[in-house]
Amino acid sequence: MDLNTWANIAEVVGVLIVIGGLAFGIIQLQQLRLQRRTHAAIEVARTFQDAQFARALRIVLSLPCGLSAKELRERGTDYEDAAMLVSLTVESVGLMVHRRMVSLQMVWELMGGVLMGAWVRLQGWTEDVRDEQGRDKFNEWMQWLAQQLDRHKAHRDIEPVYRRYDAWLPREADERAG
Repeated sequence: MDLNTWANIAEVVGVLIVIGGLAFGIIQLQQLRLQRRTHAAIEVARTFQDAQFARALRIVLSLPCGLSAKELRERGTDYEDAAMLVSLTVESVGLMVHRRMVSLQMVWELMGGVLMGAWVRLQGWTEDVRDEQGRDKFNEWMQWLAQQLDRHKAHRDIEPVYRRYDAWLPREADERAG
């Protein structure tokens, strides 16, 4: 083989190495995105398992729907503190959904009904606080998330998972790993 042939072979090999490197880089980016989404989902789940949040959520869900800020405050500071904790927590979840760090489907399956229940109980309080403070941004992500979950629910089968996945079986690989 002459020098020209070797140069052509080297050029082809160089192109293949570049293409291989790009493919590897793309695969690595996809894996990183998946890892970040998984980590964010775990953090959302941990948030809902926090004892303080669970207590606040229980208090909020015991309230009647559409309670005003005045009516909430008449029940005592624990009630407004609970409303604030639930709101602030759901605010961060709403932002994570909007930025596609966590999927709306995952939030729906994890706690969609409970979050919608919290919103209908805190909507009146939210609107009153917005008026009092002159800030429309108060509790904005909670409202947005509730609206998205409501829209999502309308297009999904909302049958309980214990019925929907009644025939579910683990894959063989899952059984070997566990």
